[in-house]
Amino acid sequence: MADLSKIEALFRAHYSFLCAVAYRVVEDEDVAKDIVQNFFLYCLDKISVITVQTSFKSYAFRAVKNASLSYKKKAKKVDYNDELLRKTGANMACTLEEDKEERETARDLVLWQIIGQMPEKRRHIFLLSNKEGLKYTEIAAQLDISVNTVKTHIKLSYEFLRKECKSLIRIVVIIYMWIGFY
Repeated sequence: MADLSKIEALFRAHYSFLCAVAYRVVEDEDVAKDIVQNFFLYCLDKISVITVQTSFKSYAFRAVKNASLSYKKKAKKVDYNDELLRKTGANMACTLEEDKEERETARDLVLWQIIGQMPEKRRHIFLLSNKEGLKYTEIAAQLDISVNTVKTHIKLSYEFLRKECKSLIRIVVIIYMWIGFY
């Protein structure tokens, strides 16, 4: 059942985009929808063996595009030298990379905001360890505190980050679900 909920969430998030990708190739709305639905059925069937190296969106884009090209080839309608097809693929790849960079920038901004909510001393110790790369003993010597105090602050920092990030993820999922329904 957990696998079904994973696929359902991915389906809701990417269905329209993937239909548009398939439609650009096959130029038939019903066929495009069928291709995308078949892709998600394949994913549901093979969820335990599929390994996605990049993001699911780029994996799905490539799989749906290839399935669409295969459909056109079987229908003897594909023109592999089609300039529009090449430009669309290049533009989509560029867009996916830009989307990834934007998400990473937004994630980093939120992470820094969360780190900024920590008590000053804890934040300072956490940054010395993680940003500056200092060892616990070096931090303890620099701040004239015990190594155990450093360990405690680092432990509490990670607990705080986990808690804050978990609640943030819940909010983002709720927003995406709400957007997906409208």
